[in-house]
Amino acid sequence: MSQTASLSEPDLRGIVERQRASLIARVGAGEDGLALGHANASFLRARFEQRFRVASARTGVPARGVTLAAVGSFGRGAVALRSDADVVFVLDPKLVTPKEAAAFAEAVLYPLWDATLAVGHQVLDADGALPLAQKDLATATALLDLRYLAGDETPLRDLVAHAREGLFVERELSAFIDRLDEEAAARHERFGGSVYLLEPDVKSGAGGLRDLDAIGWVARARYSVPVRETETRLGFWGDLVQLGVLLPREAQEIAASEEFLWRVRNRLHARGTRKSDRLGFEDQEALAVAMGYGDDRDRAAERMMQEYYLRARAVTRARASLLERMRPVRKRTKPSATLDLGGGVSLFDGCVTIAKNAELHDDPALAMRLFTACVRQEAPVLPFALDAVARAAADPAWCERLRASPEAAALFVELVCTVPDTRTRRGSIVGELHDVGLLLAMVPEFLPVTGRVHHDVYHVYTVDVHSVAAIDRLRQLARGEIAHECPLASRLAVEIARPRPLFLATLLHDVGKGWPDETGSRKNHSKAGADLCDAILPRLGLDSEEVQEAKELVLQHLLMYHVATRRDLDDAATIEEFCRSVRGREGLRNLFLLTVADLSTTSPTAMTSWKARMLDELYFASEAHLAGHEPAADAERVARVRDAVRALWRKQSPGSIPALDAYLATMPDRYLLANGPESIEHHARAVAERGAMAAHVARVPSRHPEAAELCVVADDRPGLLECIAAAITGSRLEVLAAQVYSRSVGGRSEAVDVFWVRDREGGTEGVERALPRLVEDLRGVCSGATDPTELLRARTGSASPWRERPSPAVPTEILLDDRASPRHTIVEVFAKDRPGLLYTLSRALHGLGLSIALSKINTEGTRAADVFYVNDVDGTKVSDGVRRKEIHDALVRAIEG
Repeated sequence: MSQTASLSEPDLRGIVERQRASLIARVGAGEDGLALGHANASFLRARFEQRFRVASARTGVPARGVTLAAVGSFGRGAVALRSDADVVFVLDPKLVTPKEAAAFAEAVLYPLWDATLAVGHQVLDADGALPLAQKDLATATALLDLRYLAGDETPLRDLVAHAREGLFVERELSAFIDRLDEEAAARHERFGGSVYLLEPDVKSGAGGLRDLDAIGWVARARYSVPVRETETRLGFWGDLVQLGVLLPREAQEIAASEEFLWRVRNRLHARGTRKSDRLGFEDQEALAVAMGYGDDRDRAAERMMQEYYLRARAVTRARASLLERMRPVRKRTKPSATLDLGGGVSLFDGCVTIAKNAELHDDPALAMRLFTACVRQEAPVLPFALDAVARAAADPAWCERLRASPEAAALFVELVCTVPDTRTRRGSIVGELHDVGLLLAMVPEFLPVTGRVHHDVYHVYTVDVHSVAAIDRLRQLARGEIAHECPLASRLAVEIARPRPLFLATLLHDVGKGWPDETGSRKNHSKAGADLCDAILPRLGLDSEEVQEAKELVLQHLLMYHVATRRDLDDAATIEEFCRSVRGREGLRNLFLLTVADLSTTSPTAMTSWKARMLDELYFASEAHLAGHEPAADAERVARVRDAVRALWRKQSPGSIPALDAYLATMPDRYLLANGPESIEHHARAVAERGAMAAHVARVPSRHPEAAELCVVADDRPGLLECIAAAITGSRLEVLAAQVYSRSVGGRSEAVDVFWVRDREGGTEGVERALPRLVEDLRGVCSGATDPTELLRARTGSASPWRERPSPAVPTEILLDDRASPRHTIVEVFAKDRPGLLYTLSRALHGLGLSIALSKINTEGTRAADVFYVNDVDGTKVSDGVRRKEIHDALVRAIEG
């Protein structure tokens, strides 16, 4: 018989399984917060006490020589559903040897492990615990969590007393807080570095339960505040209120945040078969519906995550504020000089603070003067003053008086438009205003979007955090800090003539996401935000012209991005139509800067070099149009392009102009207008190299460095594009854009198609490695030897390594527009991105009898936004309503079928 079997209790596993089932049932019934944690801790305490008695009797180790104590969340009296129960065995070395203590610990623990309980343990020598705690933070915090379970309690009381005398005296407490701050910074970085992660860790991430634990450790170290096991745990936070560390409303907010985090964590544990604290996308949807946020999984998840971010942010603020409040006051050898800056603001010890005789309560504008001094003096605001402003900003009546102050409004606008770097915690003056509550105090319309999140992987940040980041990006552009990343935007930012409309529009561009427009719809946040500008901006002191300018920027803030990524920029009609929507050249410049600031802060990967190039091209074409430098007539441009191509060809192949002329004569004018002479010359050589091959693909120099350019030449036939798309996808390449052309050669049609591609993982370098396989696959599908559907199934099927982790659903949307192009109908497809989507769409369009002239491929996280310029069977645009519905329904079936 094994040692583990000999020490097992007959029904211990059954007891544990029944208890676990009971707890999961209570979660399902809605009892999912701290009360559940207390119940679990109580059950565990009884099991450990029982095992201690049994082990003491069986091993003969004197109970008075060993003390069993709970630590961690078990010591704090609340254990999540599948969390570890952590304990320490404190031994008296005079009564028990280490070998005896190890045997005793095994006698206690093995039956519990066999019963499937997760138990962590440590054996501590009472004499060696304090030296260890001085070096090891985990041991130091464990001493603050110790809770007696069984054995001789005297050594435990002595150990705690010695710890308070040696580790947590006032002179050592600041060092302890510093160690906690260092640990938190490292931990947050390991778990994503931000409160606003798409899939946050409820325990260890920023704003998680571990940050609340740190407050408790410092409170117990400084004030000996006990842990109270109450239903809401307000007893513990209430003790801090009694000590003057917390205001009652602050205690209520922290307690509510703690309860919410416990509810989420317990439900996460109930969903799985093991402990998991990461709130994944699928978890968000399931928990949101179960917790009563609605029946629509996506909308419910967005509502729940908005509350999560608000609660996590409250925890982050509370941790920073309370640890600073509880830090002992630093004793100075000599008094620091104080410089009166006027208006109730002073400079003390190199920091801006509230003057001794100033009253923030009676003078709300003092808060704005404080931060204005921070910028002008290039000095940080003292934590004490930040805390005082945050407390004041939590009072609605104080905020109302602040908004009524013209001085406060003027200073707020000045701060929003501040360009120089600032001495704030993150270098963001608007971020600091938001952290202390002044942004919401001045613009309460921001409240519905504070913590608001999109349930997708593209919008990484909450709306309010993204808005602040967009302002900071605009400031970076104006300072020239990122000229290497955004050269055009940085140059234009220096030329900003009227900063107030642009900066305020950047701050408010997404404020409409929390409000319906005048029709009651919540689908057009640009219109809702523009309407809100009529109320917000006059209140902040902007004149009517500035209000109108900012309002139009908010209304149009998505336009430039959509035109650049979804329209044919080589079509003069596209540029002309776009320019009618901007307020002249200054309006174009401001809209470009707002677009760059918005897109580049949507997510770390949203502003690809491809999108940046498209935006630049749209800006230059529009600037030329608005400046009156109209491009020459198409016929003149085509003639110049042909001459330039001939000149390039002669340098490489003197005497073979007829072959080139034949190529140029058979290619449509649209091709010659859309491509530069260098590209055309390389395409012509690819055509000449094809010979009798079923298909030929050549990598040619790309005008876009971030994408490889491929020229594919093959006999044109219906369905050719879907075959090419299958081969490209099967080679693990992504298509960023495509141009599709056909020419007549000796009574047959030959396709000359141009694709800009990149490897899914290796960028342009990976394209060269994939080229041999792509050539083989292309010849196979174009000759009919390989079925494109079978090729894709083999490369991207269920066994494919391309399979990705679950992510939120993306609604399928099909839009048809026959007005934006004079020659083509534009089909816009929005759907969940996946390998082979271009093939699926090309096949469906071919099945509908549509010919594709141009394709623009765009991905936003896991959302594909693909655009096709098409013509109907007879070469005309699609205008008939019945035909449009047929196309719409067929594409939806192809995507979702």
